[in-house]
Amino acid sequence: MKMKKIVLLFSMIAVLFSLTGCSDGQEHVNFEYTSTNIVGDTLYQSYQFQNASDSYRAYLEDSEEELAKALLGGVNNFETATEECGNFVGYRLKDGDSKEFDFAALQAQDEAVYYAAVEDLNTLVANVDASIEESGNTVIVKVTAAHEYRDVIYTYIYEKNPAYDYAQEIYQQSVAPYQIKEVTAAPNYSFGEKMSKAGMNTLMGMGTVFIVLIFISFIIAQFEKINKASIAASDWWANRKNKDNAVKTTDTETKAVVSAPVSTVANPMDDSQLVAVITAAVVAASTASGGTDKLIVRSIRKAKR
Repeated sequence: MKMKKIVLLFSMIAVLFSLTGCSDGQEHVNFEYTSTNIVGDTLYQSYQFQNASDSYRAYLEDSEEELAKALLGGVNNFETATEECGNFVGYRLKDGDSKEFDFAALQAQDEAVYYAAVEDLNTLVANVDASIEESGNTVIVKVTAAHEYRDVIYTYIYEKNPAYDYAQEIYQQSVAPYQIKEVTAAPNYSFGEKMSKAGMNTLMGMGTVFIVLIFISFIIAQFEKINKASIAASDWWANRKNKDNAVKTTDTETKAVVSAPVSTVANPMDDSQLVAVITAAVVAASTASGGTDKLIVRSIRKAKR
């Protein structure tokens, strides 16, 4: 029994070490970077977005490159964040304070000013509230910026720069090993504000549902009245058609009666009977006066006087 426990223990230890030696299965980025450089580039690019000119926007809008589309999206997102949260104040530091940096000093011709600006930038990069995360072949950098009304989270997604391998040989210049894939600027709402917005959304959704249900109930309640009104309309239409048919029948009968010839003289017998009576009278008179009885009356005409 004790031997089985020992074998089981060693088996579990072997499985644990085998799992530790296995890869995590995640795909790592295929370019090199340092946290100082990538955060510094993020701060500088944010400065470009915050001060984007109309000509720069027009250039991005006319370009068909994917990088230009990503940069144009960043410009639009930064403008939206400024409209909602106010103007940029500075970058949020790890201790909660905010600090602004003048990137224009990096373009100064005076070496003393330039090196002082570089030192200040390195200090800002070391103390800024930023996070770096790898996801597949991309690196996600998040920086917290202070605006007039609330903080804004700048999120940059970097991918490998395809021109990095040949830029030095062809263009005789060095480029960064990574480039921007996507940029967002989202207001940093507090937990209370998020819950308040969630509550308002819930109330609006439930209110809309109840209003629709009340409206449907009202319509269903009107079905009986609508049915009665429909029956009454059908009966009225049927009665009207019957009255119209009766009036038409009466008019037809009246026209028939009026159009029929009305005789004002009594005619107790038809022409054949009259011919027979006259013929018999003429024969009787002729026979009485010694005449013949072979008289035949063919027709009778009215004499003109």
